[in-house]
Amino acid sequence: MPLTVTVRSEGEGEGGPSLTFDAARVVVGRGSSCDVRLPDPSVSQRHAVFRAQGAEYQILDEGSTNGTFVGGVRLAPKAPRTLRSGDLVRVGRVWLEVRIDQSAPTPDLALATRDLALALVQNAMRQQGDLTTPTVSIVEGPDLGATLPLADEGRVYVVGRGETCDLPLADADASREHLQIVRRGATVLLRDLGSRNGSRLGEQPIAFGRDVPWRSASMVRVGATVLALEEPVASALGELESAADERMKPDEAPPPPPSSQKQDAGPPPSSRGAEAPIARLENSVHTVETSSKRKKRSRMKSADVAIIGSAIAIIVLSIAALVWVLR
Repeated sequence: MPLTVTVRSEGEGEGGPSLTFDAARVVVGRGSSCDVRLPDPSVSQRHAVFRAQGAEYQILDEGSTNGTFVGGVRLAPKAPRTLRSGDLVRVGRVWLEVRIDQSAPTPDLALATRDLALALVQNAMRQQGDLTTPTVSIVEGPDLGATLPLADEGRVYVVGRGETCDLPLADADASREHLQIVRRGATVLLRDLGSRNGSRLGEQPIAFGRDVPWRSASMVRVGATVLALEEPVASALGELESAADERMKPDEAPPPPPSSQKQDAGPPPSSRGAEAPIARLENSVHTVETSSKRKKRSRMKSADVAIIGSAIAIIVLSIAALVWVLR
């Protein structure tokens, strides 16, 4: 049964980035090797594991610094807890909602996992007013120091000697339209436009007409020009993933977001286990009141019998005295 994990925040309704897995184990943590990467220092490198058990899933805390919670209950390390669809799970400061149903698994999970982590970091950086736009810089060649911000997602930026290029080069070895750069989500793609001298990403030539992902760790050579990619979000993600765990204070736990799934209202309160003692107590009070009334009625009946008996005795004695006088 597929498992969907949605990252939730306090003010959200049903939204939030999510991933759907159809796997026996799903690792949650801050490390780059995790299946659900949560770039928050309160989340441990390997924080918790979702484990399939038939059609159900269990969650285990992996000995995390700040613990794993299902609802408001903290799990003991390595002690499995069976999950229900719609449960809210907290790892560090981050709330997750789990859904167990027949949803289609997320395609290309490795890329989707990285994109989710980058999106979370980007959102946090924007809230703080930090720069998040990837920028291409010329670090070697005639145009040393020139930059090209990749501000618009999906836009095609062209590098070459042509005056209409987005990043014009004064490099005789560059073609008029040498290379194109496109940003799609958190990924920057390169494509050689059939240049005379070719393009290289690191040590590898870029094939004509094919998109190649560009990471900031590698540089691009166009003729005598070398281009570097600055990715503020990716850099921040790397720093977060390599940092030490941040231990939370007791009052730093965020409140749970509302569940996006309708929960079963359950049977009436008088038959629910947690409220059964109240119902029994009410019945007991009713029983005590009934017994008291019965006792009162019994005492009233006894008094009536005594009074009637006394009256009869007085009448008998009066008759006996009258007979004695008349004789």
